Amino acid sequence: MHLYTAADAAEGNIVLSLLREAGIHAMSRPQGHIYVQWTSPVDIFVPQEELARAQQVLSEAQEAAEPEEGDSGHHGQ
Repeated sequence: MHLYTAADAAEGNIVLSLLREAGIHAMSRPQGHIYVQWTSPVDIFVPQEELARAQQVLSEAQEAAEPEEGDSGHHGQ
């Protein structure tokens, strides 16, 4: 099942790593022409039975990556 479309191969690799570290079987498929795959969007797929868990893993990762309200992301200045 289609889970997510990453902006490019770098983001796709990050998403794949997160899912695989959580024990979820995931695979990617670049969109577009073979010569521009690094900068093309990447579709991420997981088995149907792992879709809900994969969505949870991505949601938790996105929440952890977002700065807290009032947090500029600059620390130690």
